[in-house]
Amino acid sequence: MQHSDPTQRITEGLSDFLSGPGGTLALARMQTLGQPTTRSTELTAPRPADDAVGVWHHEDGLLRRDAGRREEWRYWADLPEIRLRAGRRRVAVLGESATRGYFFDPTYSLAGLIDTRLAAGQVDVLDLARTNCSLPELLQTAADACALGVDSLVVHAGNNWNNVEPTPTERHELAALIADGGFPAATAAFRELIADIAANALDLLREIAGETPVVLVVPEFNLADWMDEPMLDCPALPAGRQPRWLELRREAEHALDAGDLERARTLVADLRELDGGSSPVTHRLAARCAETPGATLEALRAARDSVVSPFAVHSPRTLTSVQYLLRERGEKLGFRVVDQQTLFQDDQQGVPGRRFFLDYCHMSFEGLLLTAGAVAAALADALELTVEPAAPIEPAADRLALAHFLAAVHNAHYGQGEEVLRYHVARSLEADTAVAERIEDYLDYQTRRAPNWMCSSYERSTEEPSVRRYLVVGDGRLNGKLADHTLREVMLDELERHGRQVRERHQELLVAEQAPGTDLLADPALAATFNERRETAFARRVAYLRAHAPLTRSTLVLAEPTALTVELTWRLPGQSPSTGVRLTVNGQEVGATELGTDWQSDTFEVHPELLRRGRNTVEIHWPADGDGHDGVLLDAGPRLECGETVPCHPVHGHVHDWSVRPVESVGAR
Repeated sequence: MQHSDPTQRITEGLSDFLSGPGGTLALARMQTLGQPTTRSTELTAPRPADDAVGVWHHEDGLLRRDAGRREEWRYWADLPEIRLRAGRRRVAVLGESATRGYFFDPTYSLAGLIDTRLAAGQVDVLDLARTNCSLPELLQTAADACALGVDSLVVHAGNNWNNVEPTPTERHELAALIADGGFPAATAAFRELIADIAANALDLLREIAGETPVVLVVPEFNLADWMDEPMLDCPALPAGRQPRWLELRREAEHALDAGDLERARTLVADLRELDGGSSPVTHRLAARCAETPGATLEALRAARDSVVSPFAVHSPRTLTSVQYLLRERGEKLGFRVVDQQTLFQDDQQGVPGRRFFLDYCHMSFEGLLLTAGAVAAALADALELTVEPAAPIEPAADRLALAHFLAAVHNAHYGQGEEVLRYHVARSLEADTAVAERIEDYLDYQTRRAPNWMCSSYERSTEEPSVRRYLVVGDGRLNGKLADHTLREVMLDELERHGRQVRERHQELLVAEQAPGTDLLADPALAATFNERRETAFARRVAYLRAHAPLTRSTLVLAEPTALTVELTWRLPGQSPSTGVRLTVNGQEVGATELGTDWQSDTFEVHPELLRRGRNTVEIHWPADGDGHDGVLLDAGPRLECGETVPCHPVHGHVHDWSVRPVESVGAR
């Protein structure tokens, strides 16, 4: 036997193994074992920056904005300079976008309104809140403010504390929970992790502040109105539970519509048994058939909490467990606690809604003003200050109108329903009819194919500071083209109701810019929300659409009705059985086919009488008997351990191509 060096063979074999899926997982586990066990809860006190706080440098009794951080300016107060007057006490207000007065910013903020409630000449209120502020950034700002020499801190935060990047050890533990109990089990453990982080953060805040008084504001949430978008209805469930869950949901909704509350309660209990409390839909159904106001509130809070997960993108919010910690631990640590849950009592059931909120957590002017008054009272107690009498403060009409206009846009892009959008557009025009110009500008630049920054209508709108801060040129998420068709119709309805004859003109613009819209997978046709955009990079990119709802809807804009062919390349995910899939146009079925897990291409003819000039709706109706799993979900645990972002949304189908062509052009290609 010829002897050779075994090292090369072993090395090559090991290389082949490690380059495969199993090897990647083995390597990830070896790396985890080779590192010290770390926890997200292990927070350390930040070191104060040298003569700086936020985007400002401290020099000569001034905080002067740093030109080198210009890209960050829009997140902070729009103040080139903040004067630090000698002999004046200072209060630093820290927080997130809700503290910034999102949609009112930069004209109104929580810090500015606190200042109006304190007698003039007593203190300088420093507005150090930052939009998109993370927990580490908040603690850093607190340390910088204390180094600056403040007499009190006001902290209003918690909505962004869910943005936790699990450590390798925590990823391994979450992966094990997915294997044992699916996404519901892993998600419940993740929420416990967030509460532990919050507890340690409060301890650290006390350490940073030292003897400096701290006023801690406990954030509330729009429990009455906010509906999480359909892709968050329920995570993929283990053991083929998804079809049964969908069936029970339909039955519960029918029972509630019929007024049969007893049957609805039984069905909701069955739903909760299936989803382990991981679905906001189940909790909202429970709220509709709750027997007491207390049970209603409990169910709505559970609905808010249920989507908080490392496996889904959702609107910011403060968990019930974190609210409890802010109250209980805050008081034990000697903080003065201002609880928005107590402040925001919207009706006899105590469910806060649109009176206090413009969306999920960003406050209305009344919400800002109530919070500012309570904080001012707490500061007066801590620093022996005088509070101004609570004279009515009204926002400027044009600022209120712009805030509701921007709120309508933001709500639309988070999947809120027509009634909510109509409320905000109507309130906007009622506050100041001059806002109609901004609404028409929006309709113009969002309809055009050109990027917004190329449109004169966009340029006009961004002359308004609040619009410029929200619809930023460089932020494709906030400034991209989406399928704003429901919002568009609401805006046109309300403009016409206020005497502006605009529908025909904007209808012609829609046809001129978007007909023929041949690609039904394009964002302006398909994506009504941020999460539905094709370029959303939450999880591993794939070259096809992963349909997260039983119904996939797209919009086709036509100049004139004409015979069309709809072409689809599609398949069912995972191990779904071959079954029927339907295609409808404007609510009428135009075809059905048997679909399996292999890619196949199909064509469907659409007769002109089913179509209309302008907007048409094309829908794929996926089968309801699949388990909602595809390749990404089937190996979610190993992918999570390897450092990937793993989505938990069920997948009802895959679409590679979805396009429309006139019948006469099909054979000529």
